[in-house]
Amino acid sequence: MEQALLLEDQKLKKRKTEIIQINLGNKCNQTCLHCHVEGSPSGKRSMDHATAQKIRKALIKLTIRNIEFTGGAPELNPNLEYFIEGLSKHNKKLTVRTNLTILENPDYYFYIDLYKKYRVRVVASLPSIFEEVTDRQRGKGVFHSSIRILRRLNEMGYGANGLLLDLVYNPPEDNLPPEPRQLEREYKELLKKHYGITFSHLILLVNCPVTRFKNFLARQGRYHSYIGLLKKNYNPATFDLMMCRHLISVDDRGHLYDCDFNLAAGMRIKGYENRRFWEIDFNHFKPEITLGMHCYACAVKQGSH
Repeated sequence: MEQALLLEDQKLKKRKTEIIQINLGNKCNQTCLHCHVEGSPSGKRSMDHATAQKIRKALIKLTIRNIEFTGGAPELNPNLEYFIEGLSKHNKKLTVRTNLTILENPDYYFYIDLYKKYRVRVVASLPSIFEEVTDRQRGKGVFHSSIRILRRLNEMGYGANGLLLDLVYNPPEDNLPPEPRQLEREYKELLKKHYGITFSHLILLVNCPVTRFKNFLARQGRYHSYIGLLKKNYNPATFDLMMCRHLISVDDRGHLYDCDFNLAAGMRIKGYENRRFWEIDFNHFKPEITLGMHCYACAVKQGSH
């Protein structure tokens, strides 16, 4: 049964597209071990303004309301402000996936006010409530920098009053997340007790074995054992939760992918390999989902979404 997800004769089709995720590039102020898009300060992918204009124009015309921005650190791309200000005028529900620490940089601190002004949902990476674990994954000093920005977001009203502040947990290296409800309770209790921080929801992600993380596992001789762990915990009931069923990911050049992990792996949507986002008729868009070995990461236990 566990093999069925990835066999070529398994046909998973997209349902109605509800979320469009825009990847602005892989330039980032951090270099995280598990980063599937290989984000770093030397990241070379970055959306230019001409592409951003075409994407924004197409987004405005669509009835799809949920638009997410990711990277890298999306704040490092100058088009993020352009997208937020333009799309907010057209009743779009906007989300930015941030690493938090970029918002301590004086050049990007203004985004906190911008997010509040347009009621942008903030999805923030915080892989652990313990300093040593977070810093080991993301770099020295990242934990306390993240705490400072989370406090500032709380001061601005995030985590209450309808301003959504969600945190993202991912486990260290080749481990799987614990039970989600219990972990969320622990996050909320300990962040409130020790730092006075509140947030809306906790999102659990399983580290996806592509690009940088896959290479790390291969160097350690642990890639095949990690795939074995994912297969052992495979749960077909997660199919309805998998992000690829209702989301499309758009890269910095406008190409289409079933999710951000397929984007990282260079696996474009079947039948649309040479099409750009602004060329798609979403009234007739039900492609078959492109699956790979890494897809097990979204299909274990309660799912990774």
